[in-house]
Amino acid sequence: MKSEKKKIQGIVKELISNSLNAEAEDVNVSVNRRAGKTIIIVQDDGKGMDEETVQKVYELLNQPRRDELEDYYGGLAGNSMTASGLNIVGMLIDEAKVESEINKGTKVTVIRYKK
Repeated sequence: MKSEKKKIQGIVKELISNSLNAEAEDVNVSVNRRAGKTIIIVQDDGKGMDEETVQKVYELLNQPRRDELEDYYGGLAGNSMTASGLNIVGMLIDEAKVESEINKGTKVTVIRYKK
């Protein structure tokens, strides 16, 4: 059984990987774990996304959480062998916000409530 710590590490790793794939030179990560939830913010200065891509990412991240699959997918999040890392992250979190501007970067905020 995967620990909460491993799931959070997988989520952070996947979000950082996406920033680096967007050619970011500066990536800032914040993880706040208290009050029954974990808030992860990853902000970068990468190439950014257009509105259509932002909407697709938002939809991937805001799918219903699948607790029965958490242990399996928690181990896969952040693994470069998986084709759909954001899809897996979406299964592990409860809320997400995506902000992006072309040539200015992206900010992704995700929240995971302790169950």
